[in-house]
Amino acid sequence: MKQMPTSLRLRYLIAPSVGALVFLIFFSMASLYQQTLQEQQRAIQIERISEIRANIEGAFNGATNLTAGLIAFVSTTGTISEAFFNQLAESLIDQNELIRNITLAPNNIIRYVYPLAGNEAALGLDLLNHPTQGEATRAMIESGEPILAGPYQLVQGGLGVIHRVPIYLKEDQDHQYWGLMSTPIDFSTLIRQSGIEDPHLGLQISLRSVEGTGADGQVFWGESDLFEHPQSLKTYVNVLNGRWEIAALPELNGTALGQQLIISVQLLGAIFAILTTFMIWQLLRMNERLHQSQLQYRQLAQHDSLTGLPNRILLNDRFEQAVARAERNHESVVLLYMDLDGFKRVNDEHGHQVGDRVLAEIAKRFRETIRSSDSVIRMGGDEFVALVEKIYEVNAVLNISDKLLSAVNQPIRIDNNEFNIGMSIGVACFPNDGITLDQLISAADHAMYKAKSAGRNQIGWASDPNIYFSK
Repeated sequence: MKQMPTSLRLRYLIAPSVGALVFLIFFSMASLYQQTLQEQQRAIQIERISEIRANIEGAFNGATNLTAGLIAFVSTTGTISEAFFNQLAESLIDQNELIRNITLAPNNIIRYVYPLAGNEAALGLDLLNHPTQGEATRAMIESGEPILAGPYQLVQGGLGVIHRVPIYLKEDQDHQYWGLMSTPIDFSTLIRQSGIEDPHLGLQISLRSVEGTGADGQVFWGESDLFEHPQSLKTYVNVLNGRWEIAALPELNGTALGQQLIISVQLLGAIFAILTTFMIWQLLRMNERLHQSQLQYRQLAQHDSLTGLPNRILLNDRFEQAVARAERNHESVVLLYMDLDGFKRVNDEHGHQVGDRVLAEIAKRFRETIRSSDSVIRMGGDEFVALVEKIYEVNAVLNISDKLLSAVNQPIRIDNNEFNIGMSIGVACFPNDGITLDQLISAADHAMYKAKSAGRNQIGWASDPNIYFSK
């Protein structure tokens, strides 16, 4: 039997070996590609859920903050005429399509309703002893804070999430309870504005209550099974007195899609000279996209999408760090609560797109004005907070506040329009005016309204500033 030539033996040895090596390389790259694709899809899903959460929170804040003026009027005067109530309520409802109606209930009995048409059944309801709404009313009175409950089947039809606010008479030193204001928020409109029903979302969504009134964990949108699914993504929506939990599951089967990609890449291994270059480039690109998606998710989770400023989530972290440094160095932390004066007129006369550009310009000026050691946070709407550290005297607070006021007061030019915006600032100091972030925000917010009442475009103090930095 003839011996096989050496060159032929080498071809039999090398060719299968190289073929096996190429197959192994492509098999490994295909697996990595599948993993990267799945991770990228998950990052995109997280980003979409974050957007839904931001939309729901923004819609709630817009609807609940809109009625602050009505509450302040009743709290100050102790009464309101039906004609004035109807006029004011009509204006508020026109500004926000989420609000179904507005009611006032002196002593918890509904006496004022707008619009009355279609809501006649609500007149005279005793909310404190109501079989479905009594629990939320009692919880509101007990806590003394606004409360959000529902969704409920409303008397006038449809589903609504009810925002209730206790009203106390300001002139009474004992804060005598007057009654409450209720605003049913249209649940169907809220869902539509959130983007949950977007056919291109690519996610199954479920919502349930976690805290507040009603049973814990009650699912009120979507399928309850989503919360138990091992691959579902979950996050929380802050709604006044409690939280809602969102569960989301991709509609596409990522595993099946990855298997198809693996098979395709393995079959194309014969033309490795082209595909190897493509797959390396594609893998690097996918990794870069994954990294960018992760950075964008962190940015979205901690920053305001319009202005790029930190949001309330990041404010909590920075406040804790500032307090730790202040206690360690025996210093004070000053919180400035800033609300723009005249901004609503910009939105009303020129539209929200122009208003958004004005807010972005003001945020840019804040970043250029504030010290690098301090932070400016957008709370929502036209309200901002500045967290200021290493302040040792009242004049330093005044200097920073004057710079911020001056930055806002400079004319803002958008296209062919020039806008003159003012700002009112409320000042609160840790630990004099509060030891928690919520306490300081509340104190600074009240001080800001004092500044507005005193003529706007100026500074209000939560307490005597001369005691802030006394030794």
